[in-house]
Amino acid sequence: MPFIMGLAYKQFRTRANQLLVTEFDLTLEMLGVLRTLHHLGEVPQQALSEALYRERSVIKRLVDNCIKRELVIAGKKAANQKARYISLTSKGLDTKTAADGRLQQVISEFFSPLLPDEQEQLLSLCKKLVQNGVTTEF
Repeated sequence: MPFIMGLAYKQFRTRANQLLVTEFDLTLEMLGVLRTLHHLGEVPQQALSEALYRERSVIKRLVDNCIKRELVIAGKKAANQKARYISLTSKGLDTKTAADGRLQQVISEFFSPLLPDEQEQLLSLCKKLVQNGVTTEF
């Protein structure tokens, strides 16, 4: 069963990333950064790493790619010169909003073979498998 779950996830990621890269020059992971910043506001890069359950080096690469695209900005705070604070730009917010809409279409298409009650059941079952403390609100 884990193998087939992995295949389903890979198929979804492929479809989603193809769309996001083509239309927004963005990956799912980068969209995750934008969504998290929209939800949390300006945060230290370490907090972003913790919120996304990613290694610091991975987050640094993602943030740097978002900075290159002018989707986020990074800076220091007077109170804490060591931490790198990350925040969403207006272009980042616009991109996040547009990408979320298109991604929702991919999600709907991907899950279209399932009836609505099957989709709810799948979500419920997956929530049981996911470790406690992991949030899906972004």
